[in-house]
Amino acid sequence: MKILKYALLASSVATGTSLQAKSPNIIIIMTDQQRADLLAREGYPLDIMPFVDSMAKQGAWFNKAYTTCPASVPARTSFLTGRFPKATHVRSNQNESDAFYESDLFKVAKEKGYKTALVGKNHTYLRKERVDYWSPYMHGGQIGGAKTEGAVAFDKFLNDTKLYASLTASPGGVEVQLPFRMVDDVTQWIKSINDDPFLMWFSFSEPHNPYQVCEPYFSMFYDKLPKIKTSSKDQKTKGKPYEQLAEMMRLGHIGYEDNIDRLRSNYLGMLRLIDDQVARLIQNLKEQGVYDNTIFVYLSDHGDYVGEYGLMKKGAGVADVLTRIPMQWTGPGIKASASPQDAHVSMADVFPTVCEILDAPIPVGVQGRSLWPMLKGESYPKTEYE
Repeated sequence: MKILKYALLASSVATGTSLQAKSPNIIIIMTDQQRADLLAREGYPLDIMPFVDSMAKQGAWFNKAYTTCPASVPARTSFLTGRFPKATHVRSNQNESDAFYESDLFKVAKEKGYKTALVGKNHTYLRKERVDYWSPYMHGGQIGGAKTEGAVAFDKFLNDTKLYASLTASPGGVEVQLPFRMVDDVTQWIKSINDDPFLMWFSFSEPHNPYQVCEPYFSMFYDKLPKIKTSSKDQKTKGKPYEQLAEMMRLGHIGYEDNIDRLRSNYLGMLRLIDDQVARLIQNLKEQGVYDNTIFVYLSDHGDYVGEYGLMKKGAGVADVLTRIPMQWTGPGIKASASPQDAHVSMADVFPTVCEILDAPIPVGVQGRSLWPMLKGESYPKTEYE
């Protein structure tokens, strides 16, 4: 399959100036472990995600957005509840069932008459019976079983990586990659719900390890990689946790230090594949007539070292590469700006913002703040976001 040309779509990504009378659809696109500064709009020398960048600049985007925790389950629980990990009681990837909250994103959407869906990675307390459409994927493939022979073979390949990487191009082509299959799922579900408003959590399990990608993405950036700012020599400066993490990686993935550039290139290729599938999703929504009344939120749960300090993944410290995340909002009612918003925000702000968009009261215990006035270009208490 040829790479979807983002330029044909970027020119038609439009935002309104006020909400339409009909309740807006909301699609929250989340990546897993995406480092914020590897985007051209942030000054990165490679144009990794041109379509996502084009959407950001025709909406509102933040370069001071942060995760509530550089680990999946605590961060995602904060996203759903608007509470920080200390309040949700979820502080690790092992205690999702301890989540403490009064209400959450999916409950509020249901109460407002919305159809709801989870497509992709969950990794929270959320369960199938709470949503209208449930199509879960994880790092090893589609949960519950792939639907085609090619997808079954690809999911076996993913599991064979042992959650690490593939140092050769992944088999099967674009059509078996999880982001492509997820877009297919979304397209089919939206066709089935007629004209009902919907809220969807569209959650990629990439660019998290296993670092793997098919051609042409596998070869797209390897010979263009910029120099990184740090190296394994800086682990000692950062302290024992960084040295211990490096040792764990050496023991778990023999020779990984020799393959850092390959892993970095795979990571960037995974981002471009995601970018093309976001563009494909948008095109499908336009063809289905639902795009113009849909608000899109794009963010990640946390970052990745991507070679800094000679490391990949996460696991030590709260460096900017792990804690700062991409966040952007596009759609009806959101004022477009080519420049980033001058505000410090977090993923805990998503839920209260959606509450205000849906004209629902913000539940007791929510610690995040609604960004809706800011997104509309209205006045807001700027000192609270400094």
